[in-house]
Amino acid sequence: MKKILVLLAHDDLEKSLVNKRIKEELSCEENVLYKDLNELYPDFNIDVKKEQEDLKNISKIVFQFPMYWYSAPALLKRWVDTVLEYGFSFIINEKGEFEALALKDKEFQTLISMGAKEESFYGEDRLSVKECLNSYFYTMKMLGTKEKESVFIYGSEYDDITEEKLQKHLQEVKEKVLKK
Repeated sequence: MKKILVLLAHDDLEKSLVNKRIKEELSCEENVLYKDLNELYPDFNIDVKKEQEDLKNISKIVFQFPMYWYSAPALLKRWVDTVLEYGFSFIINEKGEFEALALKDKEFQTLISMGAKEESFYGEDRLSVKECLNSYFYTMKMLGTKEKESVFIYGSEYDDITEEKLQKHLQEVKEKVLKK
């Protein structure tokens, strides 16, 4: 059975309510290879070959992170820039065309928490979450992945997330991420 790779990038997981609980839930799933990038690479010195080797044995990659100032944490960007390098993830073929390699036909999904409420991302002069993070979605599209429905969790900072609400979020996460 192919595994699902979940990459968590969170600069302060101990203070997190949502992402810490998601980590607890998903990291014990048999078909999930769960990686906390901040725990593995606090110095940003990513083991590129190990990460690339792990990518060969998965069917889906999930980026999990809190959105800060309309972007992802820097360590996730570093991971994308170093691991998904030329020659592994893509080449420019002899015709001069971009050709996806290692991630071609794998599934891609995002699992993103926002401190702000959902209505903060709608309306005139506002960008949606996906628009804010377009570079990640477009990069993965260019690398040949098949995008799956994202999980967006709003209001984790400014809403009172009760245990009941959190359980609903966790159920949604498991249903969407673990879906075959």
